Amino acid sequence: MDVDKPKDMFNNKASTRTMRMTITKQPFYYFAITMVADTPNSINPQQYHDYIMLVINQWLGAIGGGMSVDILDFNYPDAIIRVPYEKYKSVWQAMTVTPFKRLEGAKARFQVLRSSAFAMGVAASSREIKVL
Repeated sequence: MDVDKPKDMFNNKASTRTMRMTITKQPFYYFAITMVADTPNSINPQQYHDYIMLVINQWLGAIGGGMSVDILDFNYPDAIIRVPYEKYKSVWQAMTVTPFKRLEGAKARFQVLRSSAFAMGVAASSREIKVL
């Protein structure tokens, strides 16, 4: 039996070709998030990152919160973050469920605006494009 040549199921002499496509997992997952707070005082990117890590640590504990979270774009109150692909479901849950208090005592929470396995998926929204 020749394993390299596929059998034709209709006994046709013409050769058939098979195509194999492999889809690999992405190393990162991307979120477009916004901070919703009682008092809209502006903060710097480091403080924003600290609040993200606070929320993740509250939801996942110290071990789960040890993951790397990168801020790729920051324009208060919005940001685009990158997390490891294996942890994106946990981060999504933490972002949508866990409220926190800012340093000045104001209540705040994060809201996920868009998410994607590809950076371009969160960089722009077709719903926000203005047609001339």
